[in-house]
Amino acid sequence: MASNLPHLQSTNAPLPPFLRLPASIRQRIYTYLLPPAPSETTTYINYSLDWPWFENPSNTTFNGTYQLDLCRCPQNPQKPRTSNRETEDHIYSRFKCYGPEVRFKSAREDLWVPGDAYGSSGQINFPRPGLRWEVGDEPASGLLMTCRQVYHEAVGSLYRGRNLCFLTGPCPRGRYQAYATQHFLTRLSSSARSHVTALSIIALPYEEDANPKDVVAAYMDLAIYIRQNLSAFETLNLSI
Repeated sequence: MASNLPHLQSTNAPLPPFLRLPASIRQRIYTYLLPPAPSETTTYINYSLDWPWFENPSNTTFNGTYQLDLCRCPQNPQKPRTSNRETEDHIYSRFKCYGPEVRFKSAREDLWVPGDAYGSSGQINFPRPGLRWEVGDEPASGLLMTCRQVYHEAVGSLYRGRNLCFLTGPCPRGRYQAYATQHFLTRLSSSARSHVTALSIIALPYEEDANPKDVVAAYMDLAIYIRQNLSAFETLNLSI
């Protein structure tokens, strides 16, 4: 996001009034407008998965331990295919086939949060509709779009101390939560990543990431990424 923000040009024009404030005052403003509210223990971010190489992707694609669709991804790196042809199909195998595409929901879409039965709902997850924020608790994140200087000064106040958890909507499909979490982190600027301090991961039975044959690689990939890229990281919360 920071790469798309305007630079302040070096001219004789005076700085905007906000940037003429002392840096310490600006930081106090950021810490008032951007951190999570005291009542907000977790910030949920919803995502969906798309499988462009599957034959008939649907809600039955992942139904328990095994998937049921044929995959036509270009598995062989020496002979990659560039289209989804109706030949050379194979059974999907995680870490050999191309993974799903992750789409993160916008603020205009419905929000889902874990319901009371989420932990005991088996292979169909049961989240419940959630509220974006209580009145007055929403972070003024639009402030970060002002210019690059404000972005780099303020982004730490938005992410520091915020416990991020990524959740799909109601479905029986593989949720790939560690995979989606890493995708989200890679989309952040390096400045934003350097202030991420806490993440939550749901590692319950029937989660695709918790599949016994994939569990080590699924969480190891995320753990390595966190260690190498989140310099301020402090807490990983696990729901098991």
